Amino acid sequence: ILTIALIAFGIAPATSHAEPRNANQTDTPRAAVPTSRQSEAPPLVAQSLLARCPLDGAATFEDSWGWARSGGRKHQGVDMIAGRGTPVIAVRDGFAQFKNNSLGGRAIWLTTDDGDRFYYAHLDGWAGDSRNVEAGELIGYVGSTGNAKGPHLHFETHPGGNVENPYPHTLGACVPKSLG
Repeated sequence: ILTIALIAFGIAPATSHAEPRNANQTDTPRAAVPTSRQSEAPPLVAQSLLARCPLDGAATFEDSWGWARSGGRKHQGVDMIAGRGTPVIAVRDGFAQFKNNSLGGRAIWLTTDDGDRFYYAHLDGWAGDSRNVEAGELIGYVGSTGNAKGPHLHFETHPGGNVENPYPHTLGACVPKSLG
């Protein structure tokens, strides 16, 4: 499935990473599902959390949940490597709050009426100001602000306010079902 995701969204150089990785981490993608299930779609819950893919353009991404980060942190998102200025869109209807912070740089917290939250980081710029948005609405542009080492979107899912691995959700929303 990941190979298909890379083809569907364009191929970034194999050395493109959002943050340096330890020597024991390779560029070999981790599969989203066991090999025997690769022809099956991700679970329904993974497909239904996101109404839209967070990027409107070519990108590559892999399951990097839990990978070590600077300061003893663990990665809590999916890094979508894309060209600077690639449009970033709302994945659901909700309130988009635009904020700056040291790690994420220009960032957005999108909160839905049912309490699901989505975090977008390292944006080059925002599209407008904090406001209510609809799924698919332009909210920003891919960049490398904060602690980013190259242009990408760091994207997190917080269903019910609790962080969880966004990879299955992102894969379900961003890879055409005919390719899965």
